[in-house]
Amino acid sequence: MPRGALIGAALLVGFTVTTIPLARHYEVGRLETAALVDAPESRMLVFTPLPGGEMLVSDEQGHQLTRLVVEGDTFAMTAVRALAMQQPLRDEASEYHLLVQRDAGGHLELADPETGRAVKLEGFGRASVDAFAGYLDRSHG
Repeated sequence: MPRGALIGAALLVGFTVTTIPLARHYEVGRLETAALVDAPESRMLVFTPLPGGEMLVSDEQGHQLTRLVVEGDTFAMTAVRALAMQQPLRDEASEYHLLVQRDAGGHLELADPETGRAVKLEGFGRASVDAFAGYLDRSHG
């Protein structure tokens, strides 16, 4: 085997061995049981799939907040669909009720009250947090 391939393989193994513990420590992309009652700041949102892959976002009263589009809101739609896939009747659902919540430490998560699953958004970067933080900010303004 060529020397360059061996070095590359060793670097890949080293990267993997380092990244896995870090991801576990910082709970990157982890689905876990949501602490729905402990969040001091939260807002229930209703996500309705639309033709063409877009999604309509409304509050519980049915007021339209925004429309997620494929070209710019890929992370938000993927996070919603990941949680929706955990629901037992997902194929029959015409909309998904999910909770955006911020804990006392300021950490944001997207939670599904039906399944008790949550995604901590900080692990996906600032733009991902901002994609959902605006819904909480708008609920107080």
